[in-house]
Amino acid sequence: MKIPEEKLSISNNIIQAVVDQSSNAPKILQEDLSNHKTEISYLIDNYLPGRYKVSVFKITDLIFGAELQGTFKISYNATELSGCELTETELDNFINVSFEIDKDTLQVILTGEEIRERDSFEEF
Repeated sequence: MKIPEEKLSISNNIIQAVVDQSSNAPKILQEDLSNHKTEISYLIDNYLPGRYKVSVFKITDLIFGAELQGTFKISYNATELSGCELTETELDNFINVSFEIDKDTLQVILTGEEIRERDSFEEF
C-alpha cells in the first residue's frame, strides 16, 4: 500500500492568515495551493493509470481540523497520451487530501489517499 505525499513551500503571510484564524484563511490557502500546479499534478499522477496525465485540477472544500491541519478535495481531469498523439480518452475523478502546515520550515505537507495494490493491469 502506498500513501503519496508532496511538500509545498508556503509564505509567512499565508501562515499568519491561518494562525490569526482569518475568515478568509481557507480561501487564501486554497488559492495558494492551487498555484503549485507542478506539485499538485505530481500528487494526482500517483492515482492515474498508464499514460494519463493531469490536464486540469481544482482544489475545493478546504476545511481546517486544527489550527495548522485540515483536509481538502482535488477534482481533476486527466487525458491519456498515446505516443505523440492526444486521444479523446479522459478521466474525471477526485482525491481527498489531508494537509499539515509546518511553520518552522515554511512548508505544507500534503498526504493523499491510500492507493490499493492492483492485482493486474486488466483493471485499466
